[in-house]
Amino acid sequence: MTQAAIKTLCKALAVVMFACGAFGSMLCVPYAIGFDLSWITAAGVYFIAGAIMMSGGLITYTAITLAEK
Repeated sequence: MTQAAIKTLCKALAVVMFACGAFGSMLCVPYAIGFDLSWITAAGVYFIAGAIMMSGGLITYTAITLAEK
């Protein structure tokens, strides 16, 4: 693989990572609204994991894009 292909693949994976994190965080919202403490705790953990995935995807995409300039 060429270096340009690897950068393109990394950028695509960063966007996918961001999208998966956002989708996972949105799926946790109905469980976080409930009254059962175990569901709220579980939803909170996955919501934080989705936020970490979103920030990782954004940081990776930004770093690759800025390195190309």
